[in-house]
Parts: sequence; C-alpha cells; structure tokens
Amino acid sequence: MDDSNKMQSMFLDNMSHELRTPITVILGYAGILYEEIEDPDLKEMAEIILKSSNRLTESLNLLLDQSEIVSNNVDVTLEEREMNSVLSETANLYKPVALDKNLNLEFESSVDEVFCKIDDKMFEKIMTNLLNNAIKFTEHGGIKISLTSEQNNGIEKAKIEISDTGIGISEEKQSLIFEAFRQVSEGMNRLYQGTGLGLSVTKKFVELMDGEIFVKSELEKGTTFTMLFPIIK
Repeated sequence: MDDSNKMQSMFLDNMSHELRTPITVILGYAGILYEEIEDPDLKEMAEIILKSSNRLTESLNLLLDQSEIVSNNVDVTLEEREMNSVLSETANLYKPVALDKNLNLEFESSVDEVFCKIDDKMFEKIMTNLLNNAIKFTEHGGIKISLTSEQNNGIEKAKIEISDTGIGISEEKQSLIFEAFRQVSEGMNRLYQGTGLGLSVTKKFVELMDGEIFVKSELEKGTTFTMLFPIIK
C-alpha cells in the first residue's frame, strides 16, 4: 500500500473510531427521549436527533468499510446460502421503509432454488447500500428485486437485479459512481446527502465474493443495478 493510501486509511480509521462513542451515546439518549416525551413539538425534535444520529452512524460505518478496503484488511467468510430466502427476507425488511415514501417494493424470482457462497455481513451491507439509494432517489413508482440465472462465460450464475423508477443517472456519470467519494450530485449545492462511499464499498464487496456488478440507467426513467454470483448448485 502506498503512502497516500496508508495515510487515507489511518485518517478514516481514526476519525471513525473517535466519533463512534459520542454518536452511540447520542443515539441512546435520543431513543429514550423519543419514547418518554409526550409533547408533540419536543417529540419531533427528539425524532430529528435520532434520525440525524442514525444517518451519521451509517456514514461512519461506510468510512470504516472504506478504511478496511484501502488497507486490504477485509475479512471474508463465504458460506452457502439459498438466495431466494436471502433476498425475500431483505425485501420484507425494506418494504416498510419504501412504504414510508409511498413506494412499492417487491421481490420476484424465476428460479426455485439457487445456492451461492456469500459473506452474510458483506451481502447485507451491499443490499443496504443499493436499496437505500433506490429508495432515496425514487419519488414515484417503486423498487423491484429480481432473481434469475444465466450462463456467463461458461459458468452458471445467479443474476440479482435491483431496479427503481427514480431520477436515473446520466451516461457520463455512470462511469464514476463506483469511485470512492464520488456522487452523481456533487458540490455544495447537491440535492442528495451522502458520503459518496456506498457504491464504491458495494463494488469491492461484490468482487471479494467473486461477483460482478453493473449499472444501467436512464435519466428520469430509473436505474438497475445487476449483480452476478457463481451458482454452486
């Protein structure tokens, strides 16, 4: 690892750990206040603190993931999983989040059983990043998770697609979204918040599980992220 990457990794790691303890305390007390307060105005303030702290925690987790990636210090534990079950559980988990924005979220599969070797924690983070983005960038319509299988380079692979009907990504921006700290909406006046690390971390995690990820998008029509993982049986 060169000096610049080493310095970046040390900075991200130190900052993330330094901020984690106070944020955990804020989250804890904000949760207690939200449950105990009855005054509507004060309860709304507690909710804002809670949501903001959760968002900051997500950012810290991404910084830690990026730090581990840069330092090549990522532990990968691959275990056999039936992907219909994994994706169905994920869809059920995120349906309430989508419904909160009046969006539909559905899962469909054209295969009865398909087994892949995945790292549970990594795959969970991948789906969290992709679904959070899909929900954030979609105002009307919905999100669909689909599972199929296909032959790719002579190997049968599970094909997982996360499609949305959101704002889409311009063709010139599609080449940079997987780069660390890059976003479609950049600069001080960008419309959507975020660290710009989610898709960079996602791509690396997919590759660490011997997978591939692609994006296809059209402005104002939506985006589809496609992942391919080898089928083991």
